[in-house]
Amino acid sequence: MKLLVITDICRGFAVTLPERFLYRGLHEKGVDVTVITHFRTPESEELEKAGIKLHYIPLFRKFDLTAIRRIRELLIRERFEIMYLTFGKAITNAIFAARGIRIRKVGYIGSLNFHWHDPTAYLSFLNPSIDRMVCLSDAVLEHFVKQAGERFRKKCVRIYKGYDPDWIKPEAPVSRQKLNIPPGALIAGCVANVRPEKGIPYLIKSAELLPAEAAIYFLLAGKGMDEGKQARLIRQSRLSDRFRVFGFVDDIFRYTAACDIYVQPSLSEGLGRSVIEAMCMKKPVIVTSKGGAKELVEEGVNGYVVPPGDPGAIAAKILQCWSEKTRLADMGEKSLLKVKEMLDPLDYLGQIYRLFCEVAENKNGT
Repeated sequence: MKLLVITDICRGFAVTLPERFLYRGLHEKGVDVTVITHFRTPESEELEKAGIKLHYIPLFRKFDLTAIRRIRELLIRERFEIMYLTFGKAITNAIFAARGIRIRKVGYIGSLNFHWHDPTAYLSFLNPSIDRMVCLSDAVLEHFVKQAGERFRKKCVRIYKGYDPDWIKPEAPVSRQKLNIPPGALIAGCVANVRPEKGIPYLIKSAELLPAEAAIYFLLAGKGMDEGKQARLIRQSRLSDRFRVFGFVDDIFRYTAACDIYVQPSLSEGLGRSVIEAMCMKKPVIVTSKGGAKELVEEGVNGYVVPPGDPGAIAAKILQCWSEKTRLADMGEKSLLKVKEMLDPLDYLGQIYRLFCEVAENKNGT
């Protein structure tokens, strides 16, 4: 089987761990894998050392004539059987590059950020020339069907990305002494690059609803956490002294590891990589019901699910964690077990491999 993958493995080491595991695993199974990504990085060099062919074609625009020409030349020369397209701009450019060329197309979608009323969606995720669509979670699959129409359900398959907890091995957590947080206090953390859909203001506002006598602190880290609306809300909070806020940090896992509970207040989430990372580090999690993160949580066992955009619900669950601190270690162990049960990397590899074999043989094709 000759496979062309167009992927964004330039997003960083931790972000692309499952993808790199997948491409190496397919290669080891005998698949002839070629990868297109934007530019050379340590992550792409790792794949090259594993024997995978790399081509560097920047794909930062939806319609890039140079990229389309270069992809088309590669398709004609190499005669791939399948293209695996892992982000919107890859799909759009690859569809134009493959016009008139017989090749099967498998897409991947990991978010809820596309809609039927956006015309450009029909040139990417909702394009009818896509043979199969890999959806990161049940929530993503249902959103896709809602946008594309029920008749497209047969194209979709939900495959969770695999995560090996051994990939998430931080150095020592940031110490309470460095954070100036007293022993015995509860640390509720969130590590994310701030975007509107992350819902960070609702987490900050939840502090207003907590009793001052409860020793609960907030640890926030990630690009944008220390500026803009977030900074203003923290300054205005009556518990502003309970916040420990950091912007972009390199050693992000050390901050997640320092938390007692992890809170993801997202308004939209395909699954939640940072939630998974926290679970790998044995953290109970609080997530919202909007998106796929709720699929990772067994209520009251390894965490809690709250409505999106509801500071009161977030505060109530944080306070419950404070009052049940003796349960947190066990809940954290259950989080780790949930990752191992749901997100086994070998299951991920096997499901993708079988899907590609089906597509190559034109089984269940559309």
